[in-house]
Amino acid sequence: MNCDKQINSTFETFFRDVPMQKDVQITIVGKVFKPNKRKVLALNIALDEYLRLVKWYLQFNSTSKKFLHENGYELARKYFDLNTALIQTARDKAIEILKSFNELKKRGTVKSKKPILKRISIRFDKRCYSFSKTTNVLTPYWLTLSLNRRERISLPIIFGERQKQRIEDAFNGVWSFIIVEMVKRNGEWYAHFILTKTVEFTDKPETVIAIDRGEVNLAVAVAISKKNPEKPMKGQFWRGSEIKRIRGLYHHIRRNLQRKGRIGKVKELRGKERRKVNQMLHIIANQIVAYAKQFSKPIIVMENLNGIRRNFKKSKKLNRRFHSLPFRKLQAYIEYKANLEGIEVRYLTKEETKNTSKTCHRCGYVARVKGRLFKCPKCGMEYNRDLNACINIAYALTRRMGWGSCESPEPADVTEGVKPQANAGSPIRKGGVVHLRLYLRCLRAA
Repeated sequence: MNCDKQINSTFETFFRDVPMQKDVQITIVGKVFKPNKRKVLALNIALDEYLRLVKWYLQFNSTSKKFLHENGYELARKYFDLNTALIQTARDKAIEILKSFNELKKRGTVKSKKPILKRISIRFDKRCYSFSKTTNVLTPYWLTLSLNRRERISLPIIFGERQKQRIEDAFNGVWSFIIVEMVKRNGEWYAHFILTKTVEFTDKPETVIAIDRGEVNLAVAVAISKKNPEKPMKGQFWRGSEIKRIRGLYHHIRRNLQRKGRIGKVKELRGKERRKVNQMLHIIANQIVAYAKQFSKPIIVMENLNGIRRNFKKSKKLNRRFHSLPFRKLQAYIEYKANLEGIEVRYLTKEETKNTSKTCHRCGYVARVKGRLFKCPKCGMEYNRDLNACINIAYALTRRMGWGSCESPEPADVTEGVKPQANAGSPIRKGGVVHLRLYLRCLRAA
């Protein structure tokens, strides 16, 4: 019996001391630089064949890899002129497409009975591609693809400066190459390199960074330290006004074009709008991760947003404004950028984040909120409602980790509590980070 206790204690100590690990991925995009006509023709033929194969696999209407392999692999080798590795990646793509379609159908966002596939990218795994660095004058990076049993082509690839640094890191062993997706866009070919590496997260975080989202403030962040969990630190706001302005502007343009029957022009604007919004989201996510990195051993916590759009039902105009804000995409950007820096991201359940904007983070009283200021009728605290919700999200995680205290939270003041953070030179000026001194009313004594 004592031996079993000693063994269990040894295992607990071992797993407690081993830091948590996670595989993270990034995508590096390179352009195929001036390929000759023969190589372009070979790629185009392979793309058409690959699209036909994925559609053929979709006819089985199965998400079982084993079923598709047993019933379709030999037939696919017989009827499609592709490398055997490409046949298997096409099968995997068909499974992913069908799973995504079934999920959207379950939500009621699609009306068709089966997936409609018009274009696709060709997925190459390690069995059917090689990537090397040469001394070629044109470009040092060359990608060799095996398209079928007879044909292999080598393509020169060029990168931007930032992408080139990632590729060099991969050649130096920092990242590992796993997959290449060949994408045809506007007549040009691009190679999307999927890189992966293992990062370690601290098993004993010392600072919780809570991120809340909202219609007025796209994101709000606050830090809670383990040394003094009752004192919030350095609250910061990121406005979503610029994203709403872009979405509203393009909505107005699309509506006018649709009235005139310019459907082709509407599709062109869709990609331009998406790129602008994504750029804003990347900037905000970078600033949030930089905010978290200034604290000791940070961990980021956010609310799980599954079902948020189904539960939000207001007027037609307010619904469009709210649903146009890309909350989930921003969370995904924050998570992947934080993971690259070795910062763990956790999500709270709906039960844990219930009434976060209505609950006083100081005394726990649930009150009705009107306007942008939270006023607690029990303890007299007045606080910005978004920051109050953010602090409650942080406390939900600190309670789970055992940082709780029996004492009432201290009021935040200018010197030690929630402080404004200067953002001079920020790339988002008009619709970006708002200084807390201009936005937050200091806590008054109860």
